[in-house]
Amino acid sequence: MLYNWKIAFSSAYFRNRFFISVFLLLLVLVVFAYLLAYIETRQGHVFYDPILNFIKPRDVSDFIFFVTYSAAIVGFIYAITSPYKFLHFMQMYGSLTLLRVITLFFIPLEPPTAIIPLRDEFLNHTFYAGSLHLKDLFFSGHAATLFLFFYFTQNRVLKVAFLVAAIAVSLGVMVQHVHYSYDVIAAPIFAYIAYRVITKFSKHYQNDAPAV
Repeated sequence: MLYNWKIAFSSAYFRNRFFISVFLLLLVLVVFAYLLAYIETRQGHVFYDPILNFIKPRDVSDFIFFVTYSAAIVGFIYAITSPYKFLHFMQMYGSLTLLRVITLFFIPLEPPTAIIPLRDEFLNHTFYAGSLHLKDLFFSGHAATLFLFFYFTQNRVLKVAFLVAAIAVSLGVMVQHVHYSYDVIAAPIFAYIAYRVITKFSKHYQNDAPAV
C-alpha cells in the first residue's frame, strides 16, 4: 500500500489533483458548516409525508451512529489502500457535499413534527458544533454517504454490506423522524450523480497508476 502511494506521489499528475481535491473538499466543507448554521434561522416548509405518518417515532440514534461510522471506517480503509481510489472517493464525497449545499439552500424545510433529534457525537463536535440542528433535511447525508460507498466499492462482499447498511440507516432516520421519506428516497439518486460525475470525468478510476 505504501509503495503505491509513493509511486502515485512521484507523479505530478497525481500530486496536483490530490492537493487541489483536498483544498476544494475543505472549502466545500467550510461552506457546508456555515450553511447549516444559516438554514436553522430561516423559515421552511412542512411536508405532508404519508409514509412517515405510519411510523411511530423511536430513538434509534445509537443504531444509526454505529452502522454509519462502522461502514465509513471500512470504506475509508478500502479506499486508502489505493491512492487513486482514495483520490476519487474524496472527489465523489466533495461532489456529494456540494450537491447537499445546493439542495439545502434552495429547498428550505421545517423538520417533521414528531422528530426525535439525532444524537451523533461526530457531528456534534464538528459541523453541528454542539448546537441542535434539525433542518439539515433534503437530502439525507447519512443515507447518501453510505449509498456512495455502495456505488464506489468494487468488492462484491463490501458492496452488499454497504447496501445493507445504507438501507438500514435510511429506515433508521425515518423511524426516528429525523428525515422525511422524500429525503431518504432522494439520497441514492444524488449519491449516484456524484459517483457518475467523477467516474465520467476523472481518469484512472479503475487503476492504481496512470497509464503510460
